[in-house]
Amino acid sequence: MTRPGNRPPSASEQQLAASLSGAVDLTGIKKRAEARNDAARAAGGPGRAAGPTTRVDVDESSFEQEVLVRSARVPVVVELRSERAPTAMTAMLSSLAEEARGQWVHATVDVDTSPGVAQAFQARAVPTVVAVAAGRPLADFEGEQPEDALRQWIAAVIQATEGKLEGPEEGDAPDDGGEDVADTERDAAESALSDGDLAGAEDRFSALVDSRPGDHTLREALRYVQAARRVEDGADADEGTVPAAFRAADRALVGGEYESAFTVLVDTIRVSGGDDKSALRTRLLELLESLPVDDPRVLAARRDLASALY
Repeated sequence: MTRPGNRPPSASEQQLAASLSGAVDLTGIKKRAEARNDAARAAGGPGRAAGPTTRVDVDESSFEQEVLVRSARVPVVVELRSERAPTAMTAMLSSLAEEARGQWVHATVDVDTSPGVAQAFQARAVPTVVAVAAGRPLADFEGEQPEDALRQWIAAVIQATEGKLEGPEEGDAPDDGGEDVADTERDAAESALSDGDLAGAEDRFSALVDSRPGDHTLREALRYVQAARRVEDGADADEGTVPAAFRAADRALVGGEYESAFTVLVDTIRVSGGDDKSALRTRLLELLESLPVDDPRVLAARRDLASALY
């Protein structure tokens, strides 16, 4: 591999070189697709979806998906609590969320096992309740509240976000007593991916992204499939710093290592110029757009990109 000035490989490149060998691993995506199909069958067959999500237990690893991503569709009321000091408000909030049938979601966080979430919200006491919408805190309060006060507070949150969020996913739509509607387009895309049909999966996910531009999970799946196709096809196989960076970023993305993918592209942007720098920047921006704009990894990568460019 040639490098400008024969510079030694960076630490990130050495780490990637050691860990990114081998074929494309579709295990994670296959498991998610199979889990989705199992859930549909458990709800009454392939044409039926489970009822609306009303409550989720959240920790530091699931915070992004269950709170930030979900809040793009409906408000997420995050209750920061401690198992060592349970309160009646937890059951009360869960009951109100069930009553709302998908209009908002009650997320519980045990601050003893997930202190990072409490720190992110700068919580000073438990219980603390924070309403999150579009990935941002909207309103909060500390201490227990009676049911009437909770109802008024939640009603104000719903009113403040009305018409400003994407609304529940089809499978999470409030039950109106009729037949549940399966997300057949997404099921078909995930089935193609599960079967290893990367070309078919790319076509289907591309169409879904066009029709649902606000759903980052679809855009993330599309970027995954595109990276997997390039790895499988041996794209960017020429020698040189830039093709090597593309290969390393694709393998990192397929492995779910977003930060490594961002880092190797930014590191290469720093030592590249002209068309190479433009191509690297374009690829990096494509990957960044697959995650929510306020994702910490995206914010860090954008800062690094600005530093590398200017």
